[in-house]
Amino acid sequence: MIKKQKSNVLQTAFANFYSLSKRMNGIKARALLLVFVLFCGASFAAAQTDDNPRAEFFAGYSVLGINYEAAPPAFPQPVIVAFDGKQFLNKGVNVSGTYYLTKRFGLTADFSAHFKTNNTPLTNGNIEDKIRILNVLGGPQYKFRNSSRVTPFVRGLAGVAVTSSKLKVMSSFTGEDTSSSTDFALALGGGVDVRVNKRLDLRVFQADYNPVFLSGGNELGFGKSRADNVRFSFGVVLK
Repeated sequence: MIKKQKSNVLQTAFANFYSLSKRMNGIKARALLLVFVLFCGASFAAAQTDDNPRAEFFAGYSVLGINYEAAPPAFPQPVIVAFDGKQFLNKGVNVSGTYYLTKRFGLTADFSAHFKTNNTPLTNGNIEDKIRILNVLGGPQYKFRNSSRVTPFVRGLAGVAVTSSKLKVMSSFTGEDTSSSTDFALALGGGVDVRVNKRLDLRVFQADYNPVFLSGGNELGFGKSRADNVRFSFGVVLK
């Protein structure tokens, strides 16, 4: 009955639109048609929403705390040196998509990119070190859906992390060196989403333990070791 009533309403609206368009020139009629189609599309999309969407997309700001860093080299040789053991934050972005196989259990694909530039002053110049860390991960996610607006979730992701460093000497002597390492990585954590409406949530907090298992003999010179990184993100969730 409801679908039939909606159909009659749309038919009546289209008939009124057609009658109006006949009294207008072509450009105005096409513009009105565009508005009508957009309105119908939005109405149809709204009719398809429910409280437990099968898919969602997250995009947000992110910082990554890591416990390794390519220390500045001794001038004038721009090379990556061994493990330094420093903590610092890389600013970046984090995006993910989740498809839910059930009301609460889904599969997530996750990507993040974090960047930092270090500068070491010299007498007649500067040494620039650009660090980039990319995570490409995937795995299960469980969302504790409930009747409230607050929904926590947990997940366990696995994939690869690409860590690269580009050193560049800008002085009377110039040179540069780029090294990278692709290694197995995990992201174990979760967060909290707060519902704004049926289409939008705010991810107020997401934290992941993000270990990277550096292989022996990697170009970065760190040797075989585990980098105990921690990733924090927040942003919006579209459903």
